[in-house]
Amino acid sequence: MAITIDFCSAQDFHRVFSLASDAFGYDTAYHNALYPNHYSDAGRLAGAERFRHISNTDFKNRFTKATDTATGEIIGFARWIIFASGEREPELSGDFWETQDEKNYAACLYEGFLRPRRETVDAVRGLVVSLDILAVDPKHQRRGGGTKLMEWGVKLADEVGAEMCVEASPAGKQLYERHGFRVTEKVVLMVPQKWADRPVVEYVFMRRPMTTAVLQ
Repeated sequence: MAITIDFCSAQDFHRVFSLASDAFGYDTAYHNALYPNHYSDAGRLAGAERFRHISNTDFKNRFTKATDTATGEIIGFARWIIFASGEREPELSGDFWETQDEKNYAACLYEGFLRPRRETVDAVRGLVVSLDILAVDPKHQRRGGGTKLMEWGVKLADEVGAEMCVEASPAGKQLYERHGFRVTEKVVLMVPQKWADRPVVEYVFMRRPMTTAVLQ
């Protein structure tokens, strides 16, 4: 399969958000909380608009797509965020949640999930390229789309002289290791007692240092 990597256009965001929903499924607690009802038509439209808004208004972000050149189909995408020291993501906002409690729960997970990333950005004296999300259509996994997306991001980081980081699931860990990332922390998100019956959210935080070529 021949695959090209390009920036996402405004018209691509419904496809890439739907692709993320298909890739992560319905049992990923963090994705479910941040993007309520993402598996429904209305939820996918709302999620696509959120991606489009981020792309149009937050210029730290780069959305890239992997396209099968034979069919023209988008088979994967990634969202990269380029941080200077001390920069942060905006607070979670919007009216996408059915209740205030659901929004508060999502915000709690969001703040906890981003803690290691923010600590890394604050500690590094320079740029950090964060891989916020990478997803490949389940029908096209293990065909090179994820690797091509990672190669693009690593090249970007090396060109600007940046460290990299990612919050990795078990499914993505080996891909990131092949591109120089190493686990620095195993994270289990803690939530208040009132949400103790919710699914546990955990991941491994991984970092990739600036390359030797950049440091010399």
